[in-house]
Amino acid sequence: MLSSPIAAELSLPDGLESSGRHPVSVSRQSASHKSAGSGVCRPCQPACCLLVMSMAALLPGFMTGCSSLRNRLACRSAECTQLCEESRQARESGNDAEAEQLLNAAIRRRPTATQAKLDIAEELWSSGRQIAAADVLSRMAAERPDDAPLLLRLARMEFEIGRTAAAEEALRTALQLDPENLEGLRLRAEVAEQHRDWNTALASYHRMLQIWPDDLDAQMAMAVIHIHRGQADRAAPILRTLAQHPQATLVQRRKAEWQLGVAYAHAERWSDAANCMLAAIDEQTATAEDWYRIAYAQSRSGNIDAAYASLSRSLELKPQYDDALQLARNLHSPDHTLDSVIVPAGFIPGTMADGSVDDARRRL
Repeated sequence: MLSSPIAAELSLPDGLESSGRHPVSVSRQSASHKSAGSGVCRPCQPACCLLVMSMAALLPGFMTGCSSLRNRLACRSAECTQLCEESRQARESGNDAEAEQLLNAAIRRRPTATQAKLDIAEELWSSGRQIAAADVLSRMAAERPDDAPLLLRLARMEFEIGRTAAAEEALRTALQLDPENLEGLRLRAEVAEQHRDWNTALASYHRMLQIWPDDLDAQMAMAVIHIHRGQADRAAPILRTLAQHPQATLVQRRKAEWQLGVAYAHAERWSDAANCMLAAIDEQTATAEDWYRIAYAQSRSGNIDAAYASLSRSLELKPQYDDALQLARNLHSPDHTLDSVIVPAGFIPGTMADGSVDDARRRL
């Protein structure tokens, strides 16, 4: 059992004994010793009967206490859910200090309801306390081992914080309970990709597409895996379709166009690669590495002026970017030659000719 302070605090509500037993159990044990039959001497029978009658008269009070405790716990859970909602609103409004106070107040309520605990875990996660959130769900999963959605959420949290073994264990159980859960299959594919187990990842995405053929993200992921495996010819048709898919978002279309450029680069179709990536790039979010890759493809296609323009954009974002400076030096030399090295995440040049950094900057 995990020892997170928050998870431990949520594990036992107020009003229960430290042993975890309800107070009514004591009265039941006492009542079980009522006298009856030949095992009790006759002179003691009236006193025993009186004791039994007295305890019977007290039982409604015990039951009322049970009802009162249940009501208090239900009220506490409802208050916890409300506090979590107020914490979320405060955080989204930028008032982090108030959000933290509200969340801590929710934790101090020590709710018993499953939904209230889930609310606390999600708010912990959103506020940056990911390990505490995962620990809360881990304790809940120990109490609810057949709750597939809970196990899947736990698996996702564990995966995101880098506790891969715990993520795989929770995911394995969840998929045994619900083998066709799309989010579970997606997470299994992502875990496999992290291990570079391309066969398992592809099998998971294939199964997802059998269940939901219009899952564009799964199609995109499959295409990227084909590129990783050096199968650009298999990736390109998928990516061309996605780039023009009527249901694709702008982000999805741009990503498909960019990955299509990477696939063309793997096939050394440099002009097509440069055109695709240039069409896909978002100037607001583009990195120095993005502009450099475009410049490299442009240089390989012979479009040197365009390559210089892209290198200039790269060095504006990252003035000391060695790869871009090496490419600039190489292009500036009279007898420049380029050697291409394709890597899974994109492509970068190999050894470049030496040259003057100052000359490269002046040329740019």
